[in-house]
Amino acid sequence: MSKRKPDQTITHRIELQSKERELIQDYMMFEQANKLISSLASMDIKTMYAWLNVAEALGILNTPIPTVTDLDDIAGAVGGWATNTALENEQRRQESVDATGGAPYNPYADKFSLQDDLNYMIFRFFGGSRDEWEAQTNGA
Repeated sequence: MSKRKPDQTITHRIELQSKERELIQDYMMFEQANKLISSLASMDIKTMYAWLNVAEALGILNTPIPTVTDLDDIAGAVGGWATNTALENEQRRQESVDATGGAPYNPYADKFSLQDDLNYMIFRFFGGSRDEWEAQTNGA
């Protein structure tokens, strides 16, 4: 038995009001967010770090986690610190040479002698505080 071809087309139309449209849009947005969060949660740490690198390199976000784009900042900070420290040491050395008439720079010249250092370590070992040590040595 063969089927007969339809002789007419019936169309059903569903119309939504603005409130119902908003509810459906919110539901769709929450479903997409749920899928995104579940995919991020199932990612291993190496893959997540790689995606953070890509996102930060593209300028999409800026994370507090150090990434490849932060290397210039980190290297600049370390280099600046090292350069400043080297310059300060060189200035101290030059001041020492000028003050002593050519004697080599001793970074501990203005600090305690070796005997004082040993006395301080023994004092601290037996429970003395730094303030007590300074009061004792300044008072002497």
